[in-house]
Amino acid sequence: MVRVSVAYIVVSWLLIQAAGVLEPALLLPDWTDRVVTVLLLIGFPIVILFAWAFELTPDGVKLTKDVDPGSSIAPVTGKKLEYLTIAALSLVVVFFLVKEFMPLGGQDGDQATAAQAPAAVNVVEAEKPDIPSIAVLPFEDYSENADQGYFSNGIAEELLNLLAKTNGLRVAARTSSFAFANSEVDIREIGNKLNVGMVLEGSVRKSGDKIRITAQLIKIDDGYHLWSETYDRDFADVFKIQDEISAAIMSSLKVHLLGAQAQPAVAERAHNMDAYSAYLIGKERLALLGKDNIEVAIKKFDESIALEPDYAPAYAALARAWLMLEKEPQGPKKEQVDAVVIPAIEQAIELASDLPEAVAVRGLHHLYRFRYDEARLDFDRAIDLNSNFALAYLWRSDTFYEQEEFLNMLADLEKAYALDPMSLEISAQLAYDYGAFWRPRDADRIILRMFELHPNHERAYRALAANLSAHGRYAESALALEEALQHHPENKIFKAWHAYELINMGLFDEAESEGVDGASFWVNLHFGRYERARELAEIVKIDKDLPDWIRFGPNRALSWELRNEQGIAPFKSAVAEQINYYEEEGIPWTDSCRLNLLFDMKKAGIEKGVSEMMEKCRKSTEERLKAQYLCPCSWFNLITFAAIDGRTEDAIERTRQWLNNGDSYSLLYMDPVIQEWADRPEYQEFIDRNAEQVQRQQALYLAGVKARDKTEAVQDKTTGH
Repeated sequence: MVRVSVAYIVVSWLLIQAAGVLEPALLLPDWTDRVVTVLLLIGFPIVILFAWAFELTPDGVKLTKDVDPGSSIAPVTGKKLEYLTIAALSLVVVFFLVKEFMPLGGQDGDQATAAQAPAAVNVVEAEKPDIPSIAVLPFEDYSENADQGYFSNGIAEELLNLLAKTNGLRVAARTSSFAFANSEVDIREIGNKLNVGMVLEGSVRKSGDKIRITAQLIKIDDGYHLWSETYDRDFADVFKIQDEISAAIMSSLKVHLLGAQAQPAVAERAHNMDAYSAYLIGKERLALLGKDNIEVAIKKFDESIALEPDYAPAYAALARAWLMLEKEPQGPKKEQVDAVVIPAIEQAIELASDLPEAVAVRGLHHLYRFRYDEARLDFDRAIDLNSNFALAYLWRSDTFYEQEEFLNMLADLEKAYALDPMSLEISAQLAYDYGAFWRPRDADRIILRMFELHPNHERAYRALAANLSAHGRYAESALALEEALQHHPENKIFKAWHAYELINMGLFDEAESEGVDGASFWVNLHFGRYERARELAEIVKIDKDLPDWIRFGPNRALSWELRNEQGIAPFKSAVAEQINYYEEEGIPWTDSCRLNLLFDMKKAGIEKGVSEMMEKCRKSTEERLKAQYLCPCSWFNLITFAAIDGRTEDAIERTRQWLNNGDSYSLLYMDPVIQEWADRPEYQEFIDRNAEQVQRQQALYLAGVKARDKTEAVQDKTTGH
């Protein structure tokens, strides 16, 4: 019986490991390995009881008490079990050796793309880079009145910019290094978090017209000082001091790490201190994001330009601020934005044609105006000028996405994250794309780090909910959004998102109680309350802060649902209305893959733009499959395109796979693609399986709510609230 127990445990462990590996490779539901584990645990006492009560004989299985001890073959069977156990243990040893000495380039066992896509660097667990690396921390302000904060940060920022332009040196981005301002964290811990080998820190002390600047370069692995210096100067000579500090640091780096070819770069700076201070204040406010902060930043950049009209960085920063403002709710029209941005970029380039920030912002403007080739050229140039420009890598990744170069997109995002691991914007995008590449564990690690570095931050919650929702984990996403709303109760995006997640789980009454017009439309359409649905569709359509698919989707869906009663004309009009909007806004809609619109155009008999969009969708689909850039949320696009392309059998098989992936949608029965299969035997199979998975998400959500409420009740009782 002991031999049976040992053999069962060893073989069970191997089966659990095999389930964990095969689950993503075969695109099985994420609960497969847990089911295998539970079944094996249940089987253990049954097997032990069977081994105790029965014995294998040449005549078959008999009760142990009925077997003559003299004729028992238990010793022979025991030997066979020992051989089986030894073989299984050998496989265990091989597994650990492979895991320990043959790493898979950052690929996790949960990646569906392990066999097809090149391995990407696991930036979260990356070791120290081979090339020298440094972070410049904000300098401390030790002035008598502690009123030189912007200036001390400016000293550090200028040094960071100079070092960033040095070939052969990796420099942590400003967002990450400046996150440790006024921090008590040990310098070596800071270096490890930023994944750099050295840290430059310093201080500024101003007294009257005199200023003292101290700087020191510290090696992270042992905490020793590589170099330190103190500069006493008149306040008017601060820019000269920056040059001296930079030259001294570069000289030290040249001797210790970089070789004789390293030379100090030249910074682009203001000559008027007030102009420079206004510029720094503007950058600080811009980094805080949000419409109010952006508007303050714009005023400060305007002030800097008024004081020094030849200061190129201020023009570049002004252009970026206006582009950011355009994306805010109730932001300015693009015509108003372009009236400021285009002259500002032209002036910045004229004053400093090699300023990376100016070139990159010109690329950003191209990106926002759908000129992807021009955008990429500018981002390439900006990166050539400053190989440590994290934002340029982030923005260039968007051009790769638009042009279906998904592996290049991921490489740029990983580079941006390596340079700026504290950036919420970069972290959130990389986490989402790791999920889309079926690397959920990498995504989870980045999101966890976002919460560690920025507790309860709005962007961290957005990244968490997006990653969960993209993989059909609507219950967990809804619970995360409820937690987010506790910390950000006025966040309209979280509230609307939560309502849509409730719809995904079939909790229609709860979704309508959220008071979100877009979500309430789908609830009313589901219940057949068409007049109210029509009212809500009109309300949603005129809200220009909403994405176009939310604005125009309801009107198309309603007119399609009522096509038998009112004819096809209203549906055709609804489709044409969305196309007219794109043309009026100058959006090149035929150059992108909008599958739902494409499907509706074909149903409405609209031919203009169909062939162009079909080719775009074909290329996008092929490239996504090739790169395995397919989270469950985008898997349904494969279904839709196969149906549009006339490949019904492929569409049906992909629907089955979509369900196997664990995804679901409570309104699946309304989808026009699925409706076309109503006479096929697979239709009811899909509807039933989808309903089961919707119910599963609903049950998980309600259980989560119950557990949370119970925990909160215990906490209230404990604290006496």
